[in-house]
Amino acid sequence: MTDSDRLRVSGDEWQSGWARLASGQTVQLARPIERLGARTLDAVIVTAPAGIWAFIRGRDALVVDEGTNITTLGALVLAAFGAFLLTALVDVVYEVVPTAVWGQTLGKRILGIKVVDVASGGVPGWRKSLGRWAVLILPLAVPYVQIPGALFFLLCVLTIGHEPFYRGWHDKAAGTLVIKK
Repeated sequence: MTDSDRLRVSGDEWQSGWARLASGQTVQLARPIERLGARTLDAVIVTAPAGIWAFIRGRDALVVDEGTNITTLGALVLAAFGAFLLTALVDVVYEVVPTAVWGQTLGKRILGIKVVDVASGGVPGWRKSLGRWAVLILPLAVPYVQIPGALFFLLCVLTIGHEPFYRGWHDKAAGTLVIKK
C-alpha cells in the first residue's frame, strides 16, 4: 500500500488543511509557514554551537606578530572543517532522536506541530526519522555537492506548498506527515 492509499482527505469533499490517516484518525495538517518557522528555529539551534566553536577556534588562529595580525590558513581551515563536522553531528542527533521518540524537535514543539507516521498516526520511529533527515539534510553534507545539495534542499522544502497534504520529498520518502498537535 502506498502513502497515497493511506492518506485521504477528510469527509467526502476535499477539505484543505485536514487529512484522514489509514488508522481512521482525522488530523489537522501543519501549514507550510508553521513548518518553515520550526525549520528556522531548529537551524538556529543547530548552528549556534558550531558557530561559537568556529569563532573561538578561528580567533585562536590569528597570531599576533609584532603588532600585526597574521592569519594561519591551516588553523582557519581546520576550524571551518571542525564546525562543519560539529554541525552535522549536532544536526543528526537534534533532528533524528526527538523526532523518533516524541515526533518533534524543539522548533516543532514551540510552534505546536508534530511529525507522525502516515500509516499509524504515531511517532515515526528510528528508521523513518533517520530516512526523513537523510533525504533532506544529507545532500548538504556531501563534500563538493553543497550547491546541488542546497538546491535539492530547497526543492524538498518548496514542494510542501504544492502538495495537498503539505508533504515535502523527505516526508514522502519516509512515509511521514506533519500535523498540528
